[in-house]
Amino acid sequence: MSNTKEQKIGYRDIFRQTEYMKIMIAALINRFGDSIDAIASTWIVYEITGNAAWSAIIYGVNRIPSIIITPLAGAWVEGQKKKTIMIVTDLIRAVCVAFVATGYLFGFLQAWMLLVTTLTISTVEAFRGPASAALTPKVLEKEYYEYGISLSTTLSSMVELIGTAGGGTAVAAVIIAAIGTSGAIYVDMATFLMSALIIAFVNTKEQNLVVQKFDRKTYVKDLADGFSYVKKDAIIRIFLLLAVFLNAILVPLNSLQAPLAGDILGGGAEILSILGISITIGMLLGSVTYPMVQRIIPGKGLWIASGLGIALFYIMLPVCRPLYTSRILVYAFTAVFSFILGYTVALVNSHLSVFAVKRIRTDYLARISGITTAAGAASMPVASFLVSIVVAYVDTSAIFITSGVLALIVTVCMFFSRTLGQEETDTVAEDVEMV
Repeated sequence: MSNTKEQKIGYRDIFRQTEYMKIMIAALINRFGDSIDAIASTWIVYEITGNAAWSAIIYGVNRIPSIIITPLAGAWVEGQKKKTIMIVTDLIRAVCVAFVATGYLFGFLQAWMLLVTTLTISTVEAFRGPASAALTPKVLEKEYYEYGISLSTTLSSMVELIGTAGGGTAVAAVIIAAIGTSGAIYVDMATFLMSALIIAFVNTKEQNLVVQKFDRKTYVKDLADGFSYVKKDAIIRIFLLLAVFLNAILVPLNSLQAPLAGDILGGGAEILSILGISITIGMLLGSVTYPMVQRIIPGKGLWIASGLGIALFYIMLPVCRPLYTSRILVYAFTAVFSFILGYTVALVNSHLSVFAVKRIRTDYLARISGITTAAGAASMPVASFLVSIVVAYVDTSAIFITSGVLALIVTVCMFFSRTLGQEETDTVAEDVEMV
C-alpha cells in the first residue's frame, strides 16, 4: 500500500468497518457498565462488611486470575471460536452481577459470596481478554489498525470518564442515586447482556474454524510455543519488558496521590481533581492524535517520549516546589506535567496495541496477549509492595524523584537500543520459526 493511500485514511473510514464497530460498541457498553459497578461495588462491600480490609482482599483476589490464569487461557483460546468465548463470558458475568444485585436487594448477600463472584468474573475475563485481542485482525484490515485502535481507546476513556469522573455529577453516581445500588448493579448486568447480543451478530470469519478438543499434550505444546515465540523474537521480548516497566513505573503515582497532593503540592482534593482531569485529557488527546504522531515519530521515538514524559512528571513536581509561590502556580504546574504524562503514556499505549496486531502472527495473538497481560498485572502488586516498604523510610518527594530517575535510565537504554530501532524496518514476525 502506498503512502498516499495511507495518508487518506482517517477516523471516518473506521465507522465503515461494520464488524469492528460492533465489537467496539460492545466494548464501550461493557466499559460503561464497569464504571457503574466500580462505584456501586465499593459501597456494597463496605456496607456489608463495615471493614475496609475486605475491599483490599477483594481487590487482590480480582488480580489473581490476570496473573495466573490469563497466560494459561491464551493457549486454549487459540484453538476455539473467539466469538463464542466472548458471548459465553459476557453471559457468565451477567449472571454473577445479577446474583450480587439480587443478594444485596433481598439482604442475603455476604462477603464470601462477593469474593466468589469476583473471582468468577475475573477468571472468565482472563479468557475473554485474549479472545478479544485475537479478533481484531479478523475484523479490521491492517491499514486501519492505527485509527481503529486509537478510536476504540479514545471512546473507551471518554465512556469511563463520563461514568466515574466529576464526583456527584458522574453518570454512575446519578444512576445509583436514582435507582439505588442494586439497580445500578442490574444496569451493569444489562450491559453484559447487550454486549453478548451485539457480538452474536458480528461476522468474525470463524465459520470454517475447526474447534480443537482439549488435549493435555497439545495444550502444553501450544502453551510452550507461546513462550517460545516470545523467546525467539527479540523485538517482542523488549516490548514485553517495556510494557511491564510502564505498568510498574506508574504505581508510585497511583498509590501515593494523596501524599503527592498534601506533602508535595500542599493542597487537597482540588489537586487530585486537577491531576485526574489533566491526565485524562492528555490521554484522550494522545489517543486521538496517535495515528498522526506515529507518522512523524517512529515507534522508538514514542517510547523515548513516553519515558521523558514520565520522568518529567515525577522529577519536576517535587523539584519545582520553591516556585509554588501561589495556588495558581501550583495548579498550573500540576496541570501541565500531568497533561504531559497522560499524553505521552497514551501515545505509547496506543503504539503497544497496534504493534501487537501488526507484529504478532494471528495464530499466536491470543497466547502472547495472555502472557503480556499477566506480566503487566504481576508487575503492579510487586511494585506496590516495594513502594509500601520504601515509604516507611523516605518521604514522598524522594520516592517520586527516584521513580523519575529510573524512568530516565530506562529511557537512555531505549535510546541506545538497536533492537528497539529495528521495529520500523521489521514489523511482521511471520518468519519466526517454531520448533
